[in-house]
Amino acid sequence: MNSRKLIPSGSEHDEERRQIRSRLSKRLRNDREQWWATKAKQMEKAATIWNTRQLYRLLKETGINKSSVSQTILEKDNTLICSQSRRLERWAEHFREQFSWPSATIQLPSIPR
Repeated sequence: MNSRKLIPSGSEHDEERRQIRSRLSKRLRNDREQWWATKAKQMEKAATIWNTRQLYRLLKETGINKSSVSQTILEKDNTLICSQSRRLERWAEHFREQFSWPSATIQLPSIPR
C-alpha cells in the first residue's frame, strides 16, 4: 500500500496504479484461499476426532454473521432509525408497550351473587 502513495498523481501513472491494484487483488485472493483451506482442515480434524465444541466454533467463525437483532428498526411512522442510541430507545418503547397492559382486575365485571 505504501508503494501506491509513492506514485505521483496524474493520468500518465494510471498503468502503475493498475498494476499495483492487480498485485494487491491477487495477494488478497491467495490469502483468502489459504485462510479457507486452513479452516477447512481444522474443521475436518475437529469432525474426525468428534470435537463438537471446536467444530461449532469454527463453523461460527466461517459462517455468515447474522446479528441476533435486526439492524433495520423503524419508528412508529415507518421511518428508518439510523442511530444506535435511538434504536435502543425504540426497543425500550416497544417492550414497555408490550408489557404495560392495564391491570386485569380493574377490567373484570362484577359478578352478581
